[in-house]
This record gives sequence, structure tokens and C-alpha cells, in this order.
Amino acid sequence: GEDLHMYNSDGDFLIVPQQESLWIQTELGRLTVSPGEICVIPRGIVFTVNILNLENNADDESSEDESFARGYMLEIFRGHFQLPELGPIGSNGLANCRDFLHPTAYYDSDDSQANKSCIIVNKFGQQLFQRSNPHSPYNVVAWHGNYLPYKYDLGRFCAVNSVTYDHPDPSIYTVLTAKGDENGTALADFVIFPPRVMATDQNTFRPPWFHRNVMTEFMGLICGKYDAKKGKNGSGGFVPGGASLHSIMTPHGPDAASYDANVKNPCDEPTKFEGGLAFMFESSAMCKLSQYALHCEQRERDYASCWDGLERAFPTTFDEKS
Repeated sequence: GEDLHMYNSDGDFLIVPQQESLWIQTELGRLTVSPGEICVIPRGIVFTVNILNLENNADDESSEDESFARGYMLEIFRGHFQLPELGPIGSNGLANCRDFLHPTAYYDSDDSQANKSCIIVNKFGQQLFQRSNPHSPYNVVAWHGNYLPYKYDLGRFCAVNSVTYDHPDPSIYTVLTAKGDENGTALADFVIFPPRVMATDQNTFRPPWFHRNVMTEFMGLICGKYDAKKGKNGSGGFVPGGASLHSIMTPHGPDAASYDANVKNPCDEPTKFEGGLAFMFESSAMCKLSQYALHCEQRERDYASCWDGLERAFPTTFDEKS
């Protein structure tokens, strides 16, 4: 069959693998992207994605590997991703520009590949179109400039956190951002919750507080567990490959089990959280659910029950002098 490639005229793609490593070929070179890493494919760049271990076994007809890749993608329709402004943090911290990697030029030099017909799919105006191409699109022998695909190892993120008290806003974990129209909000933020030391003072509630947000929050889990949604008795909770969506101004916060455990935590010494790697796509835009998301069998229809059992934690009467 013919090879299949794609480019997106609508916007940039941010790809977050969760299961299996990816072998991504682009017009400007090749990238391997594994769980724990991300990559960005800018608008208009032709690319194709294969599973890394299957790609390596492509010539082995006896291979019956049935593994599949899984992950998350964020598409923005305006502007491009960039590093957040560090403000008073200074010159270093969060995602450092030196840790982002781009491909070197690579082209199909083998005539059997270079002259092989293929299908190129174009996403344009939220519709898909295709055309037949008589040769490989990967025929760029050299390039210069800074409009290019790139990857980043989330393990290189330099986390900043409170060393006294309270739970800072998760924007301190922003890896990449796309600017919005209003100051203080973003078209899209990519935020991670990496292994880190929770060095807060006594009498602090370490998980996220109960809140509503002017931003849409889409969360995913790459590996491990998320400290604010652990479930009950080993069941439920947030699982790798899963996702949650808290739309604009929808109240949410830690589940009952996480709340009960953390209000009992004296927080009298630093604690290292290294149980997982979660992330969040945060956007000032409202997100519309697809019909598949609404009706698929994986949808957790009793999600709100995670807050069952939360009891009033303040006194029924108050001392007017206090």
C-alpha cells in the first residue's frame, strides 16, 4: 500500500506520548519521542508517525507485535507555543531553552523510497483532504531557520515550589504556553506535575484546593498516580492514559480520600512526591465534547461520587470576637 503522511494547515500539534515510543519523520528530520517526552509539530510541516519498536521491525515479517501507541494531543489554532515569561524567577527555571532538541536534516536517499508514491493528508478548516504524491515528501537535504519541529524531555523540567506555606497556582509548572487575548490568561498552557519536593510549612493543605477556574482544565496521566485523585480501596481514581475535563467555572478539587488523608498530614517535614507524572492542558477557550466522548464505554459516569463523604470541616458556631 501507499505510505500515508500529513500536514496541518489549521495550527500546531503538541504530542504527549503515554504508551510506546514514537518514531516521527518530518520534512526537516526525524525525532524519537518516548513517554515522558513531548514534541511539537508546527503548522504546515509534513510528518508521519510510527511506533518505534514496530518501525525497527518493519522488515521482519515474522514479527507479530500487537502493541499500540496511546497518548494525548493538543492543537492550537492561533499563534505558536513558547516558553512562559519567568518574571521574578529570573533567568533560569521551569523549562530551559537549552533542553529543547530539534532534528537534523534527513532525506530519503534510497531511490525505492524517494520515488515511492504516497498519500498526503491535509487538515484544512477542520476538514481532511488528501492527494496522491508521486514521490516522498522527505526530500529536504538542508535547512536553516527557527520554524521547526522540536522535542523536550519532561525530566529536564526545573520545578519551582513553595518553601514556606500554601499551595501555589499550578501555573508555576508551565512548560509551554500560547498567548491569549487577555492579560493573565492563555490560549493554551501545557503544565506538568513532575516528581518534586513538597517543602511546605506546618498546617498546609498540599493538594490543590477546591476551586473554580476561568480556564478549561483537561488533565491526563502519563504514568503512576495523581496525588489528588487516588480513589478508594485501590479502585477508581486517575489512571495512566485516562483524562478528566473540568470546564470553565465548574467546581472541583481533591477526592474525599485524598482530602481526608491530607488534612491529617502534619506537613512537619519535606516530602518528595515521585509517584507519577500528570499534566494539564489549560485554555481560556471553552471545549466542546465530541459525541464519542459523551457516549463511549470508558466514560466514568459516576465521577462526581469521588466527593461523596466530604463532611463540613468548619464549626457550626463562631466566636464573634475571633
